[in-house]
Amino acid sequence: MPDYLKSFRNRFLFIILFAISGVYSYGDLQAQVRQNSDTLILDNGKTEIHLDTTFHDPKKATMYSAILPGLGQIYNKKVWKVPVIYAGFGALVYFIDRNQRYYLDLKEALIDPDYVLKYFEGEFTDEQLTTGKDAYKRWRDMSIIGTFGFYILQILDASVDAYLFNWDVGEDISLRIQPTNIPGSFLTSSTLGLSASISF
Repeated sequence: MPDYLKSFRNRFLFIILFAISGVYSYGDLQAQVRQNSDTLILDNGKTEIHLDTTFHDPKKATMYSAILPGLGQIYNKKVWKVPVIYAGFGALVYFIDRNQRYYLDLKEALIDPDYVLKYFEGEFTDEQLTTGKDAYKRWRDMSIIGTFGFYILQILDASVDAYLFNWDVGEDISLRIQPTNIPGSFLTSSTLGLSASISF
């Protein structure tokens, strides 16, 4: 394995461990309210109301996604997101590898005048080689940063999805648009406009 991929792997593992420790610390600081019973007995002692005590734990979803990308989405029953996540990681790793190969190719050509470029054809001046080398190095670094950002994004997606897992907006969602009269200021008359209201 090339040195840059080993370095990338080590940094990636460090961020995973850091994220997991943060999840546990956050879970200790913030108390979770849970129902201990599935019934509520009223004052008359006879009426029982059955409560929904199902709890979908955002901390678990966050931890699962930190350990293995996509696992939190599976926990949230959003399996369709897993191929999207891995396609994103695959594309980012491809660009890291490609930009690194091109960068090393141009760098070697700058060091050794007799070196034959593997990925480029034609004759290039030292200035062109330097410009290309710097560009591919910058793009490689941006791809690495993008990979870390995408990793954090899929963790946030799993966490937010878990928080909203049991939230139901209901079937009656409607948007009503109607004309309205907008009052003017002291010196201007009123004007016609539209008002929109959402019901859910």
